[in-house]
Amino acid sequence: MICRQQVAELAGHELDFSKKKAHLAVIGNGRVEDLKNFRKVTGYQGTLLTDPSRESYNLLQFKSGLANLIGLKSFTKSFSALKAGLMPGSLQGNAMQLGGVVVIEPDNSIRYFFQSSEAGDHPSVEDLLEALG
Repeated sequence: MICRQQVAELAGHELDFSKKKAHLAVIGNGRVEDLKNFRKVTGYQGTLLTDPSRESYNLLQFKSGLANLIGLKSFTKSFSALKAGLMPGSLQGNAMQLGGVVVIEPDNSIRYFFQSSEAGDHPSVEDLLEALG
């Protein structure tokens, strides 16, 4: 539910990213057949990929596990997602996997890196747009 909220927020700003000549790509860890519903629920029209093996998450050393899911931020973000109308749905992928954000330059250098410390921990859209310059 919280990841849906983050992607729905990005969806509302796809034009802003496009104006900065940025290409958004969202990577989940659910099944390929879950992508259509995820797109429908979030309204996200950009590149949507899945990595059920979670190799990309491991490569980026994104956290995973029950201890990382519970915290004040995850509670407040869950409440915020519910308030925004994003209801819990069927489990898609590994619910224990946290994510993050990586901004990669055309020369493959990393311009911005954010690793979630708990569920619901993600940078604001404004922070991401600012990171693009």
